[in-house]
Formats: sequence, structure tokens, C-alpha cells
Amino acid sequence: MSTTLNLTGYQLSQVANAKLEELGMEPIPSQMIYNYIRKGYIASVELVENGKTVRRVELEAAKVWLKSFIEGRRNTSNTLAELLKEF
Repeated sequence: MSTTLNLTGYQLSQVANAKLEELGMEPIPSQMIYNYIRKGYIASVELVENGKTVRRVELEAAKVWLKSFIEGRRNTSNTLAELLKEF
């Protein structure tokens, strides 16, 4: 039995949106998370649940992605703020 916590895309979006809200940032739709998983932007593993193959995100991979996503949003916001100062 594995002790690794695996999250669905929906669960990851709930965690991510709670953190984004805490930081005063816009939430992201859960479908965006599923697309990121499908495209490989968020590392995931294939598991078989009830005879169906599903993709899940391990907790550590979720933490790495969320940290990177938040930093990207912060950098984009800072860049836009700097650009707007010049107008």
C-alpha cells in the first residue's frame, strides 16, 4: 500500500485556489488544472481505479507546480505593473 497522497485535478484546483485567495490572486478554473495535467505541465502518475486508468498528481509534484505557478503570476503582475507605469 502506497502512503503517497495523490490528488485529482479538482482537488488540486481547490488547494491552489485557497492559496491564491490567501495571496489576493485570481482563482483558476479546475479545467485548467486538468489541461495542465494532460499536457504534462504538472507531473502526474497513472493509476488504475475501479478498472479505469486515471491520472493523479502526487502531493510533492503539486507543491512544486503551485510554487512555480504562484511565482509566475507574481512575476507577470510585476512586469505588467512596471509597463503600466510608463503610460
